[in-house]
Amino acid sequence: MLRFLIVDDHEIFRQGVKNIISQAFPNAEFGEAGDSAQAYSLIVKQLWDIIILDINLPGRSGLELINDLGETVKGIPILILTMYSEDQLAMRALKSGAMGYLTKSHTSQNLIEAITRLLAGLHFINDHVSSMLVNENKMKNIDLLEQLSDREYFTMKKLVSGQSVSEISRALSLSVKTISTYRSRLFKKLNIKNQTELIHFAQEHNLEERD
Repeated sequence: MLRFLIVDDHEIFRQGVKNIISQAFPNAEFGEAGDSAQAYSLIVKQLWDIIILDINLPGRSGLELINDLGETVKGIPILILTMYSEDQLAMRALKSGAMGYLTKSHTSQNLIEAITRLLAGLHFINDHVSSMLVNENKMKNIDLLEQLSDREYFTMKKLVSGQSVSEISRALSLSVKTISTYRSRLFKKLNIKNQTELIHFAQEHNLEERD
């Protein structure tokens, strides 16, 4: 049995959303809140499978509510359902912790599709917002890599290719201590803790050493 919490300041709208969801999920149970304070109380006291949240609420906004909850909502899919169609607002919602963003101008079928994706652990966003997120992440990674010195970058490439610190020191005619220092510096700059995380980072960003 799925438990939905619908957070919107219009009772008629909440009832409409409940009716739509009930048709797709007949055994669903519902909770309702008209503002952030009510929602906060329900979220911290009860278990929910998904939260459907408006941004424009009396008092603190939906985005502020997510931030107020912090770790409390970790693992609970949050779908923003709002009248605002701005992509930048969608970006803010996703960064705050929402997994989906849908405007109220969409159809009931779109709502069910969004809910289904979130329940499956997937995000629901439009193509433009998805592209914006990808490009922003790429820029962040470029910024991280640009912080590396040439020696640190070269050391990273060699580590990713499977060479040990000793092998790299011989290849570059540098001491093991110096290579270890380069490794420690690049780990810190890339915010990674070990070789496994470094390899994962390299794979994600196509940095593997190739012949």
